[in-house]
Amino acid sequence: MTTPTVVPSAESPNLWGRINLAKPKTAVPKAPNALRIGQLSAAKIAPASLLNPAKTLDNVEVVALAARDVTKAEEYAKLHGIPRTYTSYEALLADPEIDAVYIPLPNGLHHVWTKKAILAGKHVLLEKPAASNATQTADLVQLAKEKGIVLLEAFHYRFHPAGIYFQQIIREHVNLHGGDPRAVIKGIHTEISLPKIIGDDDIRFNWDLAGGALMDLGTYTVNAIHYFTGLDIDSVDSAEATTIPKDDRVDGKARATLTLKGTDAKAELVVSLVQPLLSFSSWWNLFPNVEVETEDKVFTFTMFALPHVYHTINILDKRTGKKEETIKAYQEGYSTYRYQLEAFVRAVKEKDGVEASKSTWVSGADSIETQRVIDEIYKKAGLPVRE
Repeated sequence: MTTPTVVPSAESPNLWGRINLAKPKTAVPKAPNALRIGQLSAAKIAPASLLNPAKTLDNVEVVALAARDVTKAEEYAKLHGIPRTYTSYEALLADPEIDAVYIPLPNGLHHVWTKKAILAGKHVLLEKPAASNATQTADLVQLAKEKGIVLLEAFHYRFHPAGIYFQQIIREHVNLHGGDPRAVIKGIHTEISLPKIIGDDDIRFNWDLAGGALMDLGTYTVNAIHYFTGLDIDSVDSAEATTIPKDDRVDGKARATLTLKGTDAKAELVVSLVQPLLSFSSWWNLFPNVEVETEDKVFTFTMFALPHVYHTINILDKRTGKKEETIKAYQEGYSTYRYQLEAFVRAVKEKDGVEASKSTWVSGADSIETQRVIDEIYKKAGLPVRE
């Protein structure tokens, strides 16, 4: 299976055009056989990650919302044009007219409600992390396989043309040098460090809900290491974490050094939700980046997690110290979430839907591996694995 070929286009929409595409005012007419999705919780992320993307596709429709606060459910549904509301997640899962569900619940609720959704026969688009730990993730993957259910962990960046293109140029470079990434790739660095704009009471810092910087931002960095290099992570060599004042089990920031399987190459990751607000470096590192190094080149993808907002892909020649190329690949200008939703619908509705997205698809093995590494980083840093 080859990577989809992406050719960067000079005719892509500008920033304003991309913003308009990400926030459509009206929905396109829906096909009679459109995939019917129900949403669990009135999550703040959902307009960007599901509701607005669904407006641009004729083969998917968000038909129901479940939220335990009646008033909130009705207000949210009215605002976003969702026709039905339920005051319990169980009631939505019991609705025979719903084909699939989107689960943007807090981390610690992913396992229980994804399992219930699978047992109810619903396909699942699941926000990352898939579950609180690797054991729970493997449980969901196995159950989905047994029940013939499509389960997709929402690493949306993988589906964007820029992400595909970055993966593509690295693999082309590997092929030019013998085809074995273990011999070509010398290292990878990923980082997402954000200013502290959320309080210690935020759910992202809640131990009971499987909180922590690694469980939030760290999922992207770990997943990106495997996705862009094509190599698995063999071991966690070192890890350290800074916990929040309120709970010494919960990491506000973390860093780790890993060894890539079959190589001496190292992967480094840095994540933080607690950078000082007034620090220049805090705002500079607001742009998530990934850097892949080979013997003669350094490939850098800036803003890899949200490339539809802005991104650059740079290629540096290590011998001359000069940038060979700076690339942008916005293509049609849609958001990462829109490309992801398109792939999810195709996987559910078409016999070979997953195969069509094979190089970008987040497989069950990918999800398990991502969470396994996060669990190991926690152990190495002296923190407990989430329960």
